[in-house]
Amino acid sequence: MGSGSTKILSYDEASKRFFPNDLERIEITFRDITNGTNELSYTNFKRDVFANFLPEKLANRLYQLYMNSSRTGMSYKDLICCLGLIYYGIQKERMQLLYAIFTQTGILYWYDVEEFLRLCGEQLPKEFENMFQKNEIVTQEKFLQWLDNNRGHTTTITDWLMDEQRLYELSTYTNDRIYDQYSILAGVTHLSEKEIKELEQMYYQFCTLNNNRQQQITPQIFSNIISPVLPSMLISAVFEAFDENQDGCIDFKEFSCGISAACRGPQCERYKFLFRVFDRDHDGVLNHSDIIYMTSCLIEVAQFVYASDMHIKTSRELYADMISEKNESILKSEDFLLWCQKDTLVIELLDLIFQICHVVLGLRPLSQQDELTIVKHFLRREKYPFNESEVVYNRATSKPGSSWFLISMDWWLRWEAVCSSSIINSNELKNKKISSIKSNKTDNKCELGDIDNNVLTEKIISNDCIQLKPNLRRGIHFEMIPELLWIFLRKYYHCNGPIVCRKVTYRKNLNRPELDLYPLTIKIYRNRILSPQQIEAIATNKNNNNNNNNNNSMHFAYPLLNYVSASMFGSNNSSTSMTSNAPRHHLACSYFVSQYQTVRSLTEELSIKFGKSLDEIRLWMRFNENDLRQIDFESIDEITCQEAGFNQNSEILLEIRNNDLTWPEELYTLATRSKTLAVSTLSINNSIGNVDEEGRGQIGLSNLGNTCFLNAAVQCLSNSFPLTFYFLHKYHLFEINKDNPIGMQGNIALRYGQLLTKLWGNVRGPLAPFELRGSVAKFGSSRFTDFQQHDSQEFLSFLLDGLHEDLNRVHDKPYVELKDSDDRPDEDVASEHWSNHVARNSSIIVDLFHGLLRSQVKCRICELKSVRFDPFNILSLPLPIDTSVYIEVKLIRLNGLKPIRYGIKLDGELTVDHIKKQLSILSSLSIEQIGFFDVTSSSCLRRYTLMDSNQTKIKQLNIRDFVAFELPLITSIDNNNTLSSTSYIVAVHRRLERQERYLSPLTRQKILFFGQPIIVSYNENNSIKITNKYIYENISKQLERLLRKTTDLTSKSNHALDCDDSLGERYPFILKHVNEDGKRCSICPWNRFCIGCSFESNDNEFLYTRGNIAIEWESSAYYLRYLSGREQDVEIHSSVKTVRTTNNNDTNNDEQSSIITLEDCLQTFINWENLDNKEMFNCKRCKKLQPADKKLDIWKLPPCLVR
Repeated sequence: MGSGSTKILSYDEASKRFFPNDLERIEITFRDITNGTNELSYTNFKRDVFANFLPEKLANRLYQLYMNSSRTGMSYKDLICCLGLIYYGIQKERMQLLYAIFTQTGILYWYDVEEFLRLCGEQLPKEFENMFQKNEIVTQEKFLQWLDNNRGHTTTITDWLMDEQRLYELSTYTNDRIYDQYSILAGVTHLSEKEIKELEQMYYQFCTLNNNRQQQITPQIFSNIISPVLPSMLISAVFEAFDENQDGCIDFKEFSCGISAACRGPQCERYKFLFRVFDRDHDGVLNHSDIIYMTSCLIEVAQFVYASDMHIKTSRELYADMISEKNESILKSEDFLLWCQKDTLVIELLDLIFQICHVVLGLRPLSQQDELTIVKHFLRREKYPFNESEVVYNRATSKPGSSWFLISMDWWLRWEAVCSSSIINSNELKNKKISSIKSNKTDNKCELGDIDNNVLTEKIISNDCIQLKPNLRRGIHFEMIPELLWIFLRKYYHCNGPIVCRKVTYRKNLNRPELDLYPLTIKIYRNRILSPQQIEAIATNKNNNNNNNNNNSMHFAYPLLNYVSASMFGSNNSSTSMTSNAPRHHLACSYFVSQYQTVRSLTEELSIKFGKSLDEIRLWMRFNENDLRQIDFESIDEITCQEAGFNQNSEILLEIRNNDLTWPEELYTLATRSKTLAVSTLSINNSIGNVDEEGRGQIGLSNLGNTCFLNAAVQCLSNSFPLTFYFLHKYHLFEINKDNPIGMQGNIALRYGQLLTKLWGNVRGPLAPFELRGSVAKFGSSRFTDFQQHDSQEFLSFLLDGLHEDLNRVHDKPYVELKDSDDRPDEDVASEHWSNHVARNSSIIVDLFHGLLRSQVKCRICELKSVRFDPFNILSLPLPIDTSVYIEVKLIRLNGLKPIRYGIKLDGELTVDHIKKQLSILSSLSIEQIGFFDVTSSSCLRRYTLMDSNQTKIKQLNIRDFVAFELPLITSIDNNNTLSSTSYIVAVHRRLERQERYLSPLTRQKILFFGQPIIVSYNENNSIKITNKYIYENISKQLERLLRKTTDLTSKSNHALDCDDSLGERYPFILKHVNEDGKRCSICPWNRFCIGCSFESNDNEFLYTRGNIAIEWESSAYYLRYLSGREQDVEIHSSVKTVRTTNNNDTNNDEQSSIITLEDCLQTFINWENLDNKEMFNCKRCKKLQPADKKLDIWKLPPCLVR
């Protein structure tokens, strides 16, 4: 603790002034903020203690006062001393704190006070000047006397600490109108806050399905969730019943209210939910087409739940006529409610939706009786296909591969007894399968406990392979439930023991599904990741007597790099050396498979288990390590595992593609083959093939994992016959330069020569360029050794440079100095530059592949040319592509209508004012009415500066998707001239959220910004008075499309009938004056700690503070009326489709005029190019930096062109 605070208030004294709960809350919050370091940083002190209200100098001084000099931050005890003095200290203690704040060096002078106040944005008060003289030492006694005389109300700082009433209000203030969404939703539904929190977890689990980014349930996600348990023709209608605002998504509020309306509350409320399901046009009545649709759905539901009802065999038209016979052709809501009480199929549908809301959507049952009813009805329906043959309805839970879980009958009966304890008495329980209960040695106390399946298991091989005891029977020893019910029960009951799962299968000779209780056990093998020593025994052909290898072996993540490492850094340690008989496969796991399931379904299960896609997997029947037979799971004819030869304990090799896109088994084949080829290398080296002989050199190179770039470059050079002739006749052996410091000791040249000898020898079949790849890894650039994709041209350039340096005939390079052209003839300058080049570089590569470029730079002012010549071996030619830039702009209008997205395509060399002109034409707005803004933050609206500078080129813009606002255009007349200007106020959305943990009263509530800021028209020079009512109406008009209508809240919503929405006010928000950051008031001084002064909708003149306006939403209004899903809705203008179509046509155009030739590329290469301002030319004639143009020309072509 700082010395100043020690003299005023100790920790023991300060802590006594807090309530115990407050101390505990502050300590927990302090620990969370400091991440366990127990030292509060200055940034956290300003933000989390004083909410960034204090001036910088004052906050820093206060922090230094209370921070112990031996620490790097403020401790918890220091913070308690600070807060205890400020909020609970007596007047004299606060006055002493003020003196300590002003005292910088221990002695307070007159000018110290003046300087401190100036740094805090204040002036020295006259009262202070009258009481103290300049250069006078201000003692604490006299300073306190001055404060006491003026009661502290002389400066903002003293007023802050001397205003006891304000400090008391801050410490005791509570905002009763701040509610969280759970209490708000509990008020408009029949759900408790606990149930809503549980539903929230399920909701966001659903939102993440299919990598959804909207944080809302889309129709596709809803269909995926509901389709297994609801007839397909009802899915879209139920979705629309949940989707109250009809925006195509279900937000969390709609999700909660929909579940409440569907299965909670009075029965009439559930009937009204069904009415919204069948009212497809949302007009409040069921017309004839709606009734036909309703009867079709009810008949479908009857078949789905296997109900025996008279209407199943009735046509939907006749059924509809029976309903609307007395009600003409429409059915009103009142009539529908009366009819629902008489129709049994409606009860079946309500019961089905009731089950779905609990089992699938995650609602907790109200009672154990409800739980029993839900499970029993759900299970009876899903088990029906297993008991009856030739079932009409095909269920998702009875399809092959569906998972069912087994529960011991002992636990199942006890669960039934507990759930039905109020219905089934103990005598009935004793009579119900008492023999089964006795066999498991259980008592009759109905103690439920955890789910325990140990009585069913014979042997547990793994979590996926659990063998059952023989001769188990359903209904006697176990009960089976589908996966959805298992997940539902696991939420409320733990499973102590093995989880027994079995798959649904279909036998071809049976006409119903069945569970395979005793499937086959197979062994899944995986390829072992071999070490370099193990690879060495396979991939290399070394002399056993040669032990001059490096002992530093390395192991890499990419398999191919292990091959290269083994050939480069073999180990001579006999204890670690491996033979070629090292096992290549290892047992990964045992797995259950039904002999009746298809091989493809097995592969899909394994792909999920090991987290790989199907194209990354191959299956092999493994008889032994070297006897494999591939299993084709992609065959059109779906063969079963029995037909594929699966037996008990069959061995299956699951081959997974490596990270470098190679297959382990193919690598093994390559490695063993390369050993065979190495044996014949000596005979190949002794015979030189004829280059011109037909068929020579036409040998492929194996892909070693993303090494296409290497293979392409080698094949390209291999067919450059002068260079190949040079290497095949061993001329390179006489010119290897091992002394070149920038060379590779001749290694690249030797390895390339060996590879050419194989390519042009008598070997047939593809070759694996391990040696050249290894040399690149050891001596070359590291960027080509990461087994990633690379550009073949880059590697070709590297290879040519490496060969040149290894074969450079110049061992002692002379120093050469390049001279300027100085208007000399180009021939003389070119000859001079070429001579300088060959004086330092002379090799077969220079002889064959080096040329000369001429580079000209011309000053745009005086047209002085500077010429130089540079050698080249690679030409990177530009493509003559279209330089047009496609831009999309979302324009937000002041009328509050849906924003419009425009498409614009312009030349990238044009300036941004052309974008404004084009947008002006498309939107019929003047250029002055269009403003481009950065809307990445919801708390502010900043102009996009690059768009405001007309010198900015379109190609310099780092984004292609812009947001523009329509700006209010203000016209004025000056000297008979009409002037136009824009004047507006920015309004931002925010809401307050109560904090459970906070350090000080100032951070009790948190400001949350959301949505997109809006622009409000305002002209401060207008003679017409602008009222507060006008501001409210302007903002309300722009927000109209984002609000639920109050009529929808009563007629079309799923709110509980007896709820109180408390939304009778005209505006669901309050407007407040704030500064530009939207967090502080633009009227009050900082010591009032005001987050915004509100103003009502009245005829008073609007007070313009040159700040922003905060649209502060009440919690209930935000959660119940604000439609955040509509924020990103836009109307697509026809220009977007036109420009996108043009782009696609330009990309896919195959006409002759769109073909790019080599001549086109060369012409583009030699065209004049405008240099940017960043590349100014130092003109010798102008004697300063000038804008310039540049041009390249091919002066001297090499003898060989590689293409």
